[in-house]
Amino acid sequence: MQPVLNLSMFKVSYNLMKEPVERIMGKISKISQDIVQGNLSYLDIDRSFYPLLLIDEGNGITQQELARELSCDKVQVVRIIDYLSSNGYVDRIPNKTDKRKYELSVTEKARKVIPDIKKAFDELSDITLKGLTKKQKNELYTLLTIIVSNLITI
Repeated sequence: MQPVLNLSMFKVSYNLMKEPVERIMGKISKISQDIVQGNLSYLDIDRSFYPLLLIDEGNGITQQELARELSCDKVQVVRIIDYLSSNGYVDRIPNKTDKRKYELSVTEKARKVIPDIKKAFDELSDITLKGLTKKQKNELYTLLTIIVSNLITI
């Protein structure tokens, strides 16, 4: 079930309260997660779709590299990998040169659904950026990159 978004309420709360930008981005994140989850509800996982895409694209990415890509700590990554692994989507492969490290690989089961996951994110991006010109989209990504850069330097 996709969430119902009442834009008029959002605009009113933004105008009256001058919500912090982080709060607005949090709303965007929550609504987006709900939409992706709704579109992929037929899968036997209900989260960690994006990390699965990173593992697929990373071709032997380690848990430490995945943590860096997701901007989260090692404990969170272990939970994500445990979850995806227990559901048959990811394998941990011991590193040949450093036995303390594991490389992550998607399974055949994951390869079958990755196109659906990519499609769900592409459709979400289309919905999210609807009405913006190409120039505005580029400006938005530039601004978001600056925001991330500002935050990681703290």
